[in-house]
Amino acid sequence: MNTMEQIQRLKQHTLLLMQHSYVDKYLQPPVFDEAKVFITYCLLRELQLDEAVEAEYFSSILLIQSALDRHDDILEEEVVSNKKKRQLVVLSGDYFSSLYYLLLARCENLDLISKLSDAVQKINEHKTFLHDFHQMKNNSVDYISTVGKIESLLYTKAAESFGLQKYIPFIERYLLISSYQKREMRITLQKDQLTYLITCETDLREKKVEMPSVFHREDCAIYKSTENDLMLGEG
Repeated sequence: MNTMEQIQRLKQHTLLLMQHSYVDKYLQPPVFDEAKVFITYCLLRELQLDEAVEAEYFSSILLIQSALDRHDDILEEEVVSNKKKRQLVVLSGDYFSSLYYLLLARCENLDLISKLSDAVQKINEHKTFLHDFHQMKNNSVDYISTVGKIESLLYTKAAESFGLQKYIPFIERYLLISSYQKREMRITLQKDQLTYLITCETDLREKKVEMPSVFHREDCAIYKSTENDLMLGEG
């Protein structure tokens, strides 16, 4: 089974856990961010876990990410204007959170629970900070730096829990670049912001930060991230 097949198997396992007959009638199933999926997979591969434990950890991280994403959906226009959908969005986010706690409690990994919970708190604080930026001009490097923290905190905290702190600079850069992957996102950036983003890309292209072994093995073309939907080779 190659890398893409292994990732697909883990994603399907997670989606099965998330199914809820009533909610699924009214809401679309979650769509995973492929860059975050890949980072999660990279970290877990470093640990050489039993297959069942790897699946539990993988699903736990994606569940808490999906809970955050689902709660963000409350701001979408079609959700705001539909009371039933608004309630289901909140409840499904809470449901994903409860599944995350259940899985990690089953694994008895209290440290990972603590670190991911801390990440969620900090992410929400950064989102408030970002909202304040939106009320002003978002043309500072601090703005995209905050975006990077929101995108990467779950994964850097997971790396801490797994004893893989050496990959934190890689994770921060990779997920920031991923969030500005599309050209229409980049053209909104000011000169200083774009320079900052290009510096992050250069750090990865020139391997100035440590990268997980899967990333090396898959020959991921980070320097082509603005052209590709996924920063991942076939494997």
